[in-house]
Amino acid sequence: MRKNSVAIASVLKPVKDPRAYFRFGFSLRETNKYEINIIGFSSKSEPPEGDIHFQTLFSKRRTHPKRLLVSWAFLVKIWKIRPEILIVTTYELLPVSVLAKWILKYKLVYDVQENYILNISQNRTVGGFATWITKEIVGIFESCSRPFVDHFFLAERCYLEELPKFRPATLLENRFFNPVVSIQSYQLSTERPLRFIISGTITEVYGTLTGIQWFKEFKKRRPNSELHVIGHFPKQSFLEKLKEEMPFDGLTLEIASSPIPYERILKAYHQADIVLLPYWQIESIRDKVPSKLYESLALGKICLFSPNPKWDEIVKSFGGGFAVDFRDFSGIPNVVLELDNRSFFTKNPDVSLTWKSQETEFLDIIASFVK
Repeated sequence: MRKNSVAIASVLKPVKDPRAYFRFGFSLRETNKYEINIIGFSSKSEPPEGDIHFQTLFSKRRTHPKRLLVSWAFLVKIWKIRPEILIVTTYELLPVSVLAKWILKYKLVYDVQENYILNISQNRTVGGFATWITKEIVGIFESCSRPFVDHFFLAERCYLEELPKFRPATLLENRFFNPVVSIQSYQLSTERPLRFIISGTITEVYGTLTGIQWFKEFKKRRPNSELHVIGHFPKQSFLEKLKEEMPFDGLTLEIASSPIPYERILKAYHQADIVLLPYWQIESIRDKVPSKLYESLALGKICLFSPNPKWDEIVKSFGGGFAVDFRDFSGIPNVVLELDNRSFFTKNPDVSLTWKSQETEFLDIIASFVK
């Protein structure tokens, strides 16, 4: 039986990105109806896995001049693949995707993982004149492409309000792709070291430096505590800031300029006791739900997070952690008391934390394009 061709494309996201590969890719493969090509960032050639094939679009640092040529390279790839459905996960590929749609006649889906214009304004990834020009480019790409997009996937509930022109739309949050662990309520042992983890994108507004500074103060109360920082840093200048806080006893640093394989991050989660989410509560972050929050709860790992009513509601429903003001070191004694005395996971994690709770809706949308 002939299988329908689906391509999922990004520039800087790795080909084994949690959303494109573990969520979308695995779900499509399990139906046995689709041939899947995942196009994205990779520093090495990845062999196919059944009906999932990997195509490297970009392999350099994010500011490398070759990035200017990715649209042409992408056009060549989709011309060869000839997908019936193209899912684009970045604004950067929208113009060429619209152009090729006129010829190849595929259905075009824009998977909106970020509110890019708000992020550029808030997240300190670029500065000065570059901020203005980048926002203008994103705005032009998204607004001009919008009439030609057949469907929008929105990765955050807040995008339903922030991006009202992105319609028709389906909310597909970044919930954990695996089943939840079955776990009994427990208390932390005071007899062994506490193992903390900060993972993912290493940036200032994601609170990496804030979390490290907080942990150093926490360690004065619990000297045998350990911190594992694992992830990738988009900006070299921020790495220099981090180096000012290092090294110190109990810190394991596993960072790189390109994304760390997701399987490696999950392994680090399994070895940790407590996940730190010291995100700054700025406009581009506070209304979103970090995928790491879903991951920590689904894996039965205690989550300490910056004060946020939405996150607090989710975490409290399972007894999986509590809010911490990572800038207020005077609150650390109370954190120690809570960790020593509180029972965690008074309710077992359930399917609402997982991609499985959204999978059917995703597959129904895809199937509607090939009838």
